[in-house]
Amino acid sequence: MLKKRFMAALCAISMFTGSVYAANISDFSDVNGHWAYDTLSNAIADGYLNGSNGKLNPDGSLTAAQMAVILNRVLHTSDTSRVYPNISQNEWYSKDANIAVSAGFLPVDGSLNINNNVTRGEVFKVLVNAFGLAQANPSIEPVKKFSDWNEMTLDERRAAAVLIDNSILSGSNTGKLNPNSNISRAEFMTLVYRIIDGDLVKIYAPWKNEEITEGNEDTSTETEQETQNSQDVSTEQTTEQTQNSQETSTEQATQQTQSSQDVSAEQTTEETQVDEEAETTDTPVSSDEEQTENSENQDTEQIAKFLMFVDSDISALNKDETYNTVILSGKVPEIVESYWDKIEMERLVINTTGADVELDNTIALKANTIVVGSGNGAVTLNGQITKNFEITGSGRTIILNDAKLDNLIISGTNNKIIINENSNIENLTVQICANNNSFTIDGNVVNANLNGNKTTVDGSGRITSAIVKGSYCSVAPIYENYDDSGVDNGLNGVKININAPTVEAGGDLAATATISGVTQEKIISAQWYYEGVADSKFGNSNFQLSEGKTSTYRKDIVFEKYMDLSRTVKFTLSYKNTVTEQVETVSAQADVTIVNYPASHYLPDASEVLAKVHPYYYSGNTDYTQGEKTVFVNAKGYSSKTQYLIWVSRSAQMVNVFEGSQWNWKLIHEFQCATGKSSSPTPIGVTEVTYKQTGWYTSSYTCRPVVRFYPGTGYAFHSRLYYPGTNKLKDPSIGFPVSAGCVRMLDEGIYWLYNNIPSGTTVVIY
Repeated sequence: MLKKRFMAALCAISMFTGSVYAANISDFSDVNGHWAYDTLSNAIADGYLNGSNGKLNPDGSLTAAQMAVILNRVLHTSDTSRVYPNISQNEWYSKDANIAVSAGFLPVDGSLNINNNVTRGEVFKVLVNAFGLAQANPSIEPVKKFSDWNEMTLDERRAAAVLIDNSILSGSNTGKLNPNSNISRAEFMTLVYRIIDGDLVKIYAPWKNEEITEGNEDTSTETEQETQNSQDVSTEQTTEQTQNSQETSTEQATQQTQSSQDVSAEQTTEETQVDEEAETTDTPVSSDEEQTENSENQDTEQIAKFLMFVDSDISALNKDETYNTVILSGKVPEIVESYWDKIEMERLVINTTGADVELDNTIALKANTIVVGSGNGAVTLNGQITKNFEITGSGRTIILNDAKLDNLIISGTNNKIIINENSNIENLTVQICANNNSFTIDGNVVNANLNGNKTTVDGSGRITSAIVKGSYCSVAPIYENYDDSGVDNGLNGVKININAPTVEAGGDLAATATISGVTQEKIISAQWYYEGVADSKFGNSNFQLSEGKTSTYRKDIVFEKYMDLSRTVKFTLSYKNTVTEQVETVSAQADVTIVNYPASHYLPDASEVLAKVHPYYYSGNTDYTQGEKTVFVNAKGYSSKTQYLIWVSRSAQMVNVFEGSQWNWKLIHEFQCATGKSSSPTPIGVTEVTYKQTGWYTSSYTCRPVVRFYPGTGYAFHSRLYYPGTNKLKDPSIGFPVSAGCVRMLDEGIYWLYNNIPSGTTVVIY
């Protein structure tokens, strides 16, 4: 009899080697009240999560390295036949990355950055590969009910379709799968437990064999796994601290929103799902409306849909039974004819690692579909006759000797398939996105549909009809009929070079993009970006792509004193491939250097001027610049009843005349003056011109002409003092305070004021 769960204590012992005790959910302060509390509790008890410093960080984003560690713990994988590309072998995650790529659930080309957070779409692919659920050609119609389905890659769609079909994935309350969003640790563990903790998948393994037969309580573990388990998926040494720093208050604040997304979505159903009490919730975990009812009436003896044998033979299978899917994972089991001769199954999945697998015609294998999934090692079929043969794994070698297949379908990448002279295949299909697969065909293939890029075919066999849609495929002339009219190279190989000359002072920005590497001319979309923002004036949805085609971008530059002297322009081409239906983009950007005017070209900053200008005269004072004077009167917001404004600078002993209006005064004249001495200073303030006189004539001096200000007083602009009735200067002093309070000026200045400045003109004394 198959047991529902293995004991948490036994798992904790096997998963926490070197620990004095097993961790408990109560040890962690950040999970109380969490929507996935029960799942997290199980993950702690089962040894899949360990936590760090009293925290589990359930809402922190999951990295690819952490995902690999967790799945290695769940499956007890240990083979390291492969090395994960482009990583140091001295990192905490190195061994787990090698194990994961050897098991085939991390991509064999290293395209998943091991230190990056993983997206939900990436997780979908990893999970179906890890648990042998992948299908080469599932119906993606269930995926299309989600509004963001077209944001997924084709292989993400295939993976999501399988998860949806098996009630593992149900999407968010807003009808989305959110494939490009990061996944949290709690969400990931929820998906994992949906796979392993119900009646969908039954795992048979030596470390779990109390599930296989009652009374057999072997709890031994593997040395390699014990070593691995000493690493903490949550602590990950300093990496975990980095991840923790990525968790922001925003994530916490949006937990309720996040919980509406699938995996995390079933807050209220999480407890019932894990505890198998789904009847207490109103929120379904799948599109299967009868799932709850079926699970209520399900006998513990009922055969699960997926039977997964990890490092184990298939002796637990009952003869004369019909099974849906049998998955061989981990080490290659001994395949004995007596195990197979009376066992029927819909699918046999080979996810084995570390050694080759050979199925020969002495084994009466009764499977409608044989699948070579994730893992490593060669798989050989000798004389097998089956309806469907699928290759969903990557980096595998598959040898077909004397095989008779209705359909051979490949959705994995980087595989080598050898078909001998006595093999006959009715339909060979390389799926879209199944790239870099190579075939040696010495046998007979009736129909070959090659949709994956860089598919190569050689050999001495025969292909009746070859239809090629993948880009850069190479097919030996062993075909009778050949059609590559549907090939769409998309933007593959297209490059953009941007020439962006330096912008001189006062000039405009001009950048030119030149396109190369074009193998197929087509209509695409082109867009220029300036400082990261699309410029609507420079977008073209009907851009003719051709070799050597150019596009020029122009931008007026507003020059300012403290402007940024570097600008970024980017040119992007985008195209929806007619074969893959994926939007492809190619971009290039350039930094443009700008040469500014010298500082003297610009008016100074108002704050600097206002801090600098003062009304106090000291010996050695210097005059303000014309720019500073202009900025001062405009920054102060002075207005005037006339088109003129006068500022008497006591500190510089200058009369400054402006023309214009409030906020827009321009300096037109500067006249030297002499204001009141310290005992009789010219008073600070804002006044206006009152009236004019031809002169003042007294017995002791004459001054002429006179322009009055400060109404009701004797303050005025006038000339220096002359002897009475003469043109002989009595006091030629100028440029320092000397008067009784009036503003003395040179004749040129006072006559200009007298002749041009109307009454009512504002006078600023400062």
